[in-house]
Amino acid sequence: MSGGQAENRRQSEPEALQPRCAWRLRELMAVRRNWFNTTKLAPELHNYGFDFDRSTVYRLVSAEQPPKIPLELVVALCKILDCRFEDLVVALDPEGTERPRTRGAAPTMPEGPVLSSDFFDAES
Repeated sequence: MSGGQAENRRQSEPEALQPRCAWRLRELMAVRRNWFNTTKLAPELHNYGFDFDRSTVYRLVSAEQPPKIPLELVVALCKILDCRFEDLVVALDPEGTERPRTRGAAPTMPEGPVLSSDFFDAES
């Protein structure tokens, strides 16, 4: 292996070790607060001491990767949206898809029917 190839390999190794993450602020705004635009987020951030202009809030919401922001801002976003850090930043596997959640045991389905046989009867 030539010297240039070894150097290229060393430079790419740290990038391969870096975890990939997805930023889910837009989805959480829609699901948790029923906000589909960024205008309602700015006043909420102002209550926590963050005075951003409209374009900054838009860039924060529309980012695909977690932006480089202060930890205090992440905490404020979690409080505003009533979520956890793991909801806001989702780890991705190397192929770019979400990792399966491993928290707790997998839910089990009952062996029998889930609904009773007369559930859809219009007369009951």
